[in-house]
Formats: sequence, C-alpha cells, structure tokens
Amino acid sequence: MHLQPAGFVTLCAFIEGYESALMDHGTHDHHDTLFLMHFSDFVRTVIGHEDDRVSLTTPEGILDIGQLHWQAAITRTEQDDGEAMTLFFDLLDRFKASHGLR
Repeated sequence: MHLQPAGFVTLCAFIEGYESALMDHGTHDHHDTLFLMHFSDFVRTVIGHEDDRVSLTTPEGILDIGQLHWQAAITRTEQDDGEAMTLFFDLLDRFKASHGLR
C-alpha cells in the first residue's frame, strides 16, 4: 500500500475512507468496527486517555459525543505526524500481540 503524503493524517483518512466504503457497498460485517472499538479502548488505556471524552459545541449547548477515538488519543499524545505514525504502528503491534492476532 502506498499512501502519499506518508504520515499519520493520511493513514487515518485511508482507514476512515476504507470503513466508509465497506458500509456504502454493503460489505460491512461489523468485524472491522469491533476491531477499531477494541483498538480504541486499548489505545486509550495504554497511553493514559481512558477517561477523556469528546464533546461538540452546538447552538443548544455542549454535546458529549463519547470516549476519545484512537486517532484523537494518539494525536493528543504525539503531535508530530511522523512520530504519531510510529506510535500508531507500535500500538497496533502491541494490540495484535495482546489479542493473539497476526
């Protein structure tokens, strides 16, 4: 796979686009969603953002969206795009090893 420009932002856009395409074409079996949900839980726990929440300010007030997504947790920890990419793959390898995945 070749992503250009190489970096965490591009990788995240690819992953989100891939998941969106699966849903749009009816090939989404929720396995991918569960994987990303469990990965998000793992990332938040490992890097210390397990209690962080995401909110959105609307005309009606502040809306609590929920727990921090893996992408936001990584970028809060590492703002440099290249370092965030390195952290992502480190966390992914650790997650896969902890769940017996290849």
